[in-house]
Amino acid sequence: MTTAAQPPFTYSLHNVTISVSDLDASIQWWNRVFGLTLLAKSRFDAIGADVAFLKGPGFQLELLQPADGVRIPELTAEPPAHIRPIGNKALVFRVEDLASVTRTFRELGVTTVWEQMDLGDGSISTAIRDNDGNLINVFQQGASPIG
Repeated sequence: MTTAAQPPFTYSLHNVTISVSDLDASIQWWNRVFGLTLLAKSRFDAIGADVAFLKGPGFQLELLQPADGVRIPELTAEPPAHIRPIGNKALVFRVEDLASVTRTFRELGVTTVWEQMDLGDGSISTAIRDNDGNLINVFQQGASPIG
């Protein structure tokens, strides 16, 4: 494994951003499914979008609703075709008990792409879509060297 040179600055992840078609519906979805709480909601005039920041365990999620948002079908294609367009693919969460989480998704009526798929290294994964079709992968760690 190659060790990367350290940059001459420090940094940390501030947030992950997802564009959405309905800001209020997405705030409600993320609260209902993952328990994220609303930190702030405002207008980002520089890019012509409404914005909301949600707080999760150890991270923030920024939701942007542009006034002229468009859907690009290739970005929400069914796996494995979803990896063909260059760009972000999925938000990935790690959990301790995937079977329980998968049951919760079913009870909530969340759109499921696959349930408890064996990833080949002892890890298992359930993939879902948010209310705008964005892919979210939830996995339980197995023997993968990167966990």
